[in-house]
Amino acid sequence: MTALFFNHVWQSTLSAGVIAVVAFALRHNRARLRYGLWLAASVKFLVPFAAMAAVGGLVQWQQAPTPIRSILASPAVRDFNAPFAAMWLDPTMTVPAAAQAPWIAPLLVGVWLCGFTAIAFRRVKQWREIRAAVRASTTWDTAAPASAGLEIRTAPTVLEPGVVGLWRPIILLPTGIDSDLTDRQLTAVLAHEICHARRRDNLTAAAHMLVEALFWFHPLVWWIGARLVAEREQACDEHVIAETGEAVAYAAGIVAVCRRYVEAPLMSVAGVGGADVKARIDAILANRIGLSLTLPKRVVLVTTAVVSLIVPLATGAIDAAAVAAGQLPRAAPSGPAVNPETRFEIVSIKPFDPSQEMRISMTPGRYDVAGMPLQLVVAQALGVPVDRLIGLPDWMKTERYTIAAKAPDGAPVNGLTIMVANLLKDRFKLATHHETRELPIYHLVFARNDKRFGPAFKESSAECRATLSARLEAVKRDGPAPLAFPEPDACPSAHINPGIASFRGVQMAVIAQILTQSVGRPVLDKTGLASYYDFDLRWTPQLGSGDVGPFGLPPGAGAQPPPADPDAPNLFTAVQEQLGLKLESARGPVEVIVIDRLEKPTLD
Repeated sequence: MTALFFNHVWQSTLSAGVIAVVAFALRHNRARLRYGLWLAASVKFLVPFAAMAAVGGLVQWQQAPTPIRSILASPAVRDFNAPFAAMWLDPTMTVPAAAQAPWIAPLLVGVWLCGFTAIAFRRVKQWREIRAAVRASTTWDTAAPASAGLEIRTAPTVLEPGVVGLWRPIILLPTGIDSDLTDRQLTAVLAHEICHARRRDNLTAAAHMLVEALFWFHPLVWWIGARLVAEREQACDEHVIAETGEAVAYAAGIVAVCRRYVEAPLMSVAGVGGADVKARIDAILANRIGLSLTLPKRVVLVTTAVVSLIVPLATGAIDAAAVAAGQLPRAAPSGPAVNPETRFEIVSIKPFDPSQEMRISMTPGRYDVAGMPLQLVVAQALGVPVDRLIGLPDWMKTERYTIAAKAPDGAPVNGLTIMVANLLKDRFKLATHHETRELPIYHLVFARNDKRFGPAFKESSAECRATLSARLEAVKRDGPAPLAFPEPDACPSAHINPGIASFRGVQMAVIAQILTQSVGRPVLDKTGLASYYDFDLRWTPQLGSGDVGPFGLPPGAGAQPPPADPDAPNLFTAVQEQLGLKLESARGPVEVIVIDRLEKPTLD
């Protein structure tokens, strides 16, 4: 959550910086245009890119044009767009970028709440003063021709003329102002206030006041507020000059108001004063009105606005497809924070004795590997399938080890994978980096037009689905549970050997992942199925023709039993005949992990 917040602040700051550059480039154009730009910068603080990406994620845009996918899915763009994103080492947990003391988050929230409360209290106090003036006001008996549809009232107040109200604005004038200003001056001042009311400046100013209260700690927010006031006043100045042609009388009216009355205390009470009065007077007397936007600038501006909206939506759509394909880690369930520097207390690495049984197990507090291919250990630690590991050294095909490790007492259950990753860094000198590459993939689709399931594929029972839903809620609430090995017919359950896979209570993403491990390519689920399912799949492995062993085991990885059914079809035919699905070849962006360094360990 902290990373999301800091990413949002960073993205909003970056957007404001871009808008500042655009506003400077348009400094000779109409002020109302620059006001719109600064308003967009303000609103961006209320609209996180993450929310827009979530909306885009409702559409899985896997078939986006290759250049777009390559750019938006590249690690460089992700790191630049979200520099505070949490590190991930395993798709079943979230690991913060740095361990934090438990009191830091409450302290920061407390400081923010104090600032927010102080600003809110001050705003309420100022608004009550304005409301008191409105309640004491009376209808102004002199109607201005240009004020059709707007109510004008006078009040015994020292406040300058201003527009009060968000939804039904009224113009509030100090009593006796018609004695302080000439008719021409008063007409120009009223034209200024009418412009504010028709532009709905009070409503947009109130939106920015909310931004100031929420992000009071950010200096850029207050600077944006000053720019909004300056540009809205200049926009109304330009309107009055063009509407009345009374530049001298208008300037004199502003000076008279500033001398006799106090500026409105709230940004959402648009008055005639505000901003740099001297600079405004100079511009008014010079009849300075901004230039209209030329066609090239208009095209650039519209294109920039459209791209700003489309990029987060497209990113969310592409990421949703990549997550479904296993190309990106899934959102992690909540759980206790884990220090990324957590390490095993005791580690032993010895050569594997071929007479022993191959195994790999993770139980609370312990990690044991005997004879399993090291690429499985690396993939497990990095939270990716074996086929996403690029650059594995050749010696890994022949070397086998027995690894026994014990975690420190009290280490969190969801920290075991982090400790495995640190074991590889310390003893095997593991170093990696992420890349996005255009690689062959498969789409998992229905084999029949009527979307009928195959004989070995069905939806899980209602009891099983209810159990899984309750377990998912428990994981979200309490964090990952210790690893357990269910009975073969339990829900969920898994049984896989060369040529056979039997699963109960799994979602389509799991089925796609199982096939990914067996066909050597990422498999993207395109069926649209969203429930839990049971399936039994039997096939004849064809090692050497792209069909790798179960869970990515390469040929020769220990003594493997013969296929359950030597007469079974190949995997592609089995998927079609037994599940009613099929694998269609395609290409798409795949996030891979490139091994920069991996050495043989020192043995105990």
